[in-house]
Amino acid sequence: MLSHYIAGLAAGELRITRCTVCGTTQFPPRRVCPQCSTADSAEWITAGGAGTVWSYCVFHKAYMPAPAPQPPYTVAVVELDEGTRLITNIVETAEVRIGMPVRAVFGSEDGEPRVRFRPTDQLKVRT
Repeated sequence: MLSHYIAGLAAGELRITRCTVCGTTQFPPRRVCPQCSTADSAEWITAGGAGTVWSYCVFHKAYMPAPAPQPPYTVAVVELDEGTRLITNIVETAEVRIGMPVRAVFGSEDGEPRVRFRPTDQLKVRT
């Protein structure tokens, strides 16, 4: 089931699921909707990639050797505009705050597609 998510990351898309009965979005996908309890009602949708920092912490200790993130690094819960929350990293900023607007950025590590988030005011404008 997560193959849809991974394929989306490879294509530069953030895919989440939405209940076809009540519209509740969720990630990771679940067999039963947490809102209306309908089974097998999830459909994959492409999220817009925008959200806000709901919670975060900054790690100052290395728990794993490189290529794992090395301190300091920020782990955050990002609430997407679609309503669901993801655990992710905030990159390219020294200061994070709750409520800060962020946007998904895509890349890869060790050949695997990844999504991280960065503050929207630090996005580079493409011309």
